[in-house]
Amino acid sequence: MSAKKVSRTPYRVGRDPREVVVAVVVAVVIVVCTALAVWILAPADDPPLTPIPPPTPATSAPAGTTPAPTGVPTTTG
Repeated sequence: MSAKKVSRTPYRVGRDPREVVVAVVVAVVIVVCTALAVWILAPADDPPLTPIPPPTPATSAPAGTTPAPTGVPTTTG
């Protein structure tokens, strides 16, 4: 009995070049659409929140007079 002849080169499937081009184009379109969706749907870059200072207390003075500055002693004389 003679030994079988075995081919040492791997089997290659012949692909149509058009089929490869279509696959590459579809892959690029998927990547571009995904990047665009991530960019559009990403949250906005809002500036950091700054604390709001507490309001200054309102002074009640009779009309036509100016209240004395706080922290300054007043002398009556």
